[in-house]
Amino acid sequence: MKPNKKNGENKMLESLKKKTLLGNLWCIIVLGIVTATLGVLFGSGIVKMLAGPAYFEPLDDHEDILSLQGQYITMDVDTLIDYYAETVRSESGKRDEVSAREYIMPINTPGATIYIGLEVPASKIDDAEAIVDDTARMLDDEDGSYEWDGSYMTVRGTLKRMDDETKQLWENYFIDAGFSYDDIGLEDGCTFLPLVLTDDEIDGSDTFVLGFMGIVMLLVLALLIWFVVRSLTGGFQKQIRNYIKASDDPQATEQALDRFYEDTMQDGKVRMSRSWLMYDKGGNSWVLAGDDVVWAYQHTVRHKAYGILTVRKEVMVRVFGAKEKRACHDIYVRNEDEAQEILRQMQSTYPDAMIGYNAEIEKRYRANPVTFHQEVAAARRQPAAAPAAEPTEPAQEPESKPLY
Repeated sequence: MKPNKKNGENKMLESLKKKTLLGNLWCIIVLGIVTATLGVLFGSGIVKMLAGPAYFEPLDDHEDILSLQGQYITMDVDTLIDYYAETVRSESGKRDEVSAREYIMPINTPGATIYIGLEVPASKIDDAEAIVDDTARMLDDEDGSYEWDGSYMTVRGTLKRMDDETKQLWENYFIDAGFSYDDIGLEDGCTFLPLVLTDDEIDGSDTFVLGFMGIVMLLVLALLIWFVVRSLTGGFQKQIRNYIKASDDPQATEQALDRFYEDTMQDGKVRMSRSWLMYDKGGNSWVLAGDDVVWAYQHTVRHKAYGILTVRKEVMVRVFGAKEKRACHDIYVRNEDEAQEILRQMQSTYPDAMIGYNAEIEKRYRANPVTFHQEVAAARRQPAAAPAAEPTEPAQEPESKPLY
């Protein structure tokens, strides 16, 4: 008799895989929405930052400066006229600080010199002021004695249109300087274009923020792919697959588990028969052979706030086997009554298993799970054997870190 399979997959594993996929669907959808949202908000900037800026030389002749809007560019700036606006940070009780300043930068074109804005952060204002002073000396030179003093700075960012507030400050500066509105704008023939390049900014976002969001987006995308791939390939059923593979006859074990899964009613999250014990809970599903159920007890974790006040109790039935290196498996339950009911069912279904907890039981189990199981089974077969330990909680329950 061959194992029941569907598309090459054991029926039980196929069913568990579908249930896990459905159970993870909400998480996959949320991760997909987060990835898409980050892509819409920051995707373009992240791509530009990864591609790197194109080099731009302001004093070369440029045919169409307007075509550079939205492009990520870098330039070495050695000519600035003056600043037309600045951003001031005000804090109560402290002196106002300039956090950014916007300068007028000349750009050469075949027919004339045009001017755009350049915004630099506070850390580069001193460099920018040195460039302004050097440019002033160059413009005031009448006898040809001017020599460049080496003042320059490197900036990078995307060229964009000024917002309404910045544009108003831009216009005011040139109107006050005696120019007309015909000289200011994006139309042909305008000398002062309301465009600004903000240093270390791409598409309106700081490059540090873009880098951070790029990492977040990559992590979320990786988690999304991980969930999808593991759900579709049955990776969440790894314990069951490995348990089957490690058995003496994997094909027979697969057949037996398939029949068990079809024939055994599920009580809550647990399927139980004399031959098998299964916890059927999506990605946390696991299985043990009946003769591999060695020890079980109720385990309670108290989650505390500030290390004092218990705000939530997490109750589970902890089950130990002997055939696996990681022999501990958990059945999460709603309350202590449900835990005790499962332990009572296990006591009657697996008479050779130790039910209950004390430090001596744990010491004996840790020393040698196989020997421990054999001793418990042998003692149970003796007429005068002492009754099995009653289910109890651990003497010292582990506590999670404070929630607050």
